[in-house]
Parts: sequence; structure tokens; C-alpha cells
Amino acid sequence: MKVILFDLGDTLEHNDVLLPGAIETLTAISQLYDDDQQPLGMGLVSDFDMPRSPADIPSIRQQYMTILEGLQIRAFFEPVDHRVTLSTDIGVFKPDRRVFRAALDKFDPALPFEAAMFVTENKDHIAATRSLGMRAVHFGSDQQSPGDISKLIDLIPVVRQNSIGLLILTVSL
Repeated sequence: MKVILFDLGDTLEHNDVLLPGAIETLTAISQLYDDDQQPLGMGLVSDFDMPRSPADIPSIRQQYMTILEGLQIRAFFEPVDHRVTLSTDIGVFKPDRRVFRAALDKFDPALPFEAAMFVTENKDHIAATRSLGMRAVHFGSDQQSPGDISKLIDLIPVVRQNSIGLLILTVSL
């Protein structure tokens, strides 16, 4: 695995407040390496406002960056032009494959879906990304249905194992 992509809303934060364990999880994952001893890439893939015209995109992106700054997690996703992909930019919402392809292309256009993992609370997005060949981890907190993990901190060993190719998550539809 080369890249781990996160959803933001209801995965890392809820109502502009980071969920418990988010900073610890992002910090630990930012220090992991892939099979080639390269740091794992971390990115955000979020549905956000759709522009009425292309001229609206910069201000919409700035609104999103303001959220990241307020949550104090922007540094984990720098440079944001390469590590943050918004539906705003692509013109379609997740789980459309074009959103995930655009996110991976920012890291490396030759990167296959199989080299990435997506973490989200949305079951439909989990199923869709798994059908693309991506690894996917369903985050189910107390307010949501059960998932592969129920606390963000539990993601760390899953990513560790996947980054060295020892664990394959089962598909549960």
C-alpha cells in the first residue's frame, strides 16, 4: 500500500470538532512506510460544495482549507494541492471512481487503485471503493453502525499491517 485516503466529515471530525484519537492516528500513520521504505502518502477525499461556475472553485477550496486549519490538521495533508481532493474540483461526488482516480493521480498517475486504502464512515463508499480494488476501512463510531473499526486509534495497526502487505480486509456487503 502506498497511499491512505481519509474522508473528513464524520470520519476525522464531526460538527467542526476532531473525533477522539484523530491527531494520534494521523501522527502515527504519517510515520509509517511502505514496502519500498517510502513514507505512506496521506490524503483527504471529501464531498464539498459544487461550484456554480469554475470561478467559484478557489473560494470553495479556501472554505475547506479554513476548516482544516481550524481543526489543526492541515499540516498532515501538505502540500494540499497534491493531498486534498474535493468533489468541487472533479464535478462529481464520491463514490464516483473519478474522484478516487483524481486523488491517486495527484500522488502518481501510474498508481493503481490496489495501492490505496480509503477510510470513511459511509458504507456505500466502502463498497464502491472495494469494487475498484482499493482497500477500505469502515469507521463505525458509537453514533453509527458497526464498522471494521470503532475508534480511530484502531486504524493504526490495520494500516501498519496493510503497508507491509500482511492483512487483507474481507469484503462484507
